[in-house]
Amino acid sequence: MRPSLRPLLAAALLLAACDASKPALEKSLADVTRISAEKDSLLRDVVATSQFIAEVNGELAKVKGSGVDKPKVKGSGDLADTLTPAQARAAVQQRVAELVARVNASEKRLAASRGRVAELAKDNAAMKAQLAAFDSTIAGFRTMVENQKGQIATLTDQVNALAAENATLKTEKTQLIGEKAQLTSEKAALTSEAARLTSEKNTVYYVVGTRDELLKAQVIEMTGGFLGFGKTPVPVRDLPPGAFTAIDRTKEKSINFPAPDRTYRIITRQDVSALEAAPDNGTNLKGGLKIMDADKFWAASKYLIIVEN
Repeated sequence: MRPSLRPLLAAALLLAACDASKPALEKSLADVTRISAEKDSLLRDVVATSQFIAEVNGELAKVKGSGVDKPKVKGSGDLADTLTPAQARAAVQQRVAELVARVNASEKRLAASRGRVAELAKDNAAMKAQLAAFDSTIAGFRTMVENQKGQIATLTDQVNALAAENATLKTEKTQLIGEKAQLTSEKAALTSEAARLTSEKNTVYYVVGTRDELLKAQVIEMTGGFLGFGKTPVPVRDLPPGAFTAIDRTKEKSINFPAPDRTYRIITRQDVSALEAAPDNGTNLKGGLKIMDADKFWAASKYLIIVEN
């Protein structure tokens, strides 16, 4: 062969070799691209799951700080417009369930990706090195997924603890409502009893009449004297309340007599020094009486009998 043809032959052989290996190179490049895409996709899954865990942690912190049934007004990042803490806890539980599904899906994708890459590398020595590197990446992803599982378990325990706490608080609230209702009822009963006792304490009774009228009403009886003469009217032992007029001693201060021109006298044990005007001769009253000190006047007896002279 002539020396001048040798470079041309070498160039021709090099071009032929390049043409022959081009499909293999393109296939290897495509395989490497697919492996890189698998790694990128898995990384996005792991990062997204980590972000999701951070969000649930934030929501859980908000739920921890809320009351039993007090509605929560929406702010930036809240779960809903207005949620009670119980509803918020339920929402967090739902989010944790979504986390579990995400992590389970990530594990399945890891296994599927490993299978696809292994299939690519089975007949290619160079790709087996890529497979080893991919296995190292998957091992790292698996560690992240296991860590996420641990975080999910912690979140689940916290949500369960909050649910138990909420149930306890609801029970305590129900008990407090019951106790409040009972106390309200008891207070009403005590108020009613106090009103009754006050009314009973302040209710007094009086009757004004002639001797014959009071004898007929069995309010007085005649005692003492000699041979039927000089007997004195006194209250009977068991006074009939129906013969008396009931008044409130804190409100009724005056009693008018039926015959303004006649004189009357009190035969019961009231303290006449509590009257505005003292009786004539210590016993006789005319026109009526006006009480200045009710406590003093009614202290000895709540029954007042006034007899016309």
